[in-house]
Amino acid sequence: MESLLKLTRERAGMSLEHAAKRLSISPGYLLQIENGARGVGAPRATQIAELYELGREELFVPTRFMARYRSKGGKS
Repeated sequence: MESLLKLTRERAGMSLEHAAKRLSISPGYLLQIENGARGVGAPRATQIAELYELGREELFVPTRFMARYRSKGGKS
């Protein structure tokens, strides 16, 4: 089954290499994102969605972000 990201890129007429270059990432990294092998943070998801002229929520499933705690005696 093809991912929505791959289908969207292909519909936009972009090769994997061209899209990766526009995003300033390697084609292998973009392929991992398209295949679901690698997640992305909100800024990168927004960048990809903007490249394809779509909203981030149209291409990516929202995820929860948890606060990070300091490790040695810091306040939470």
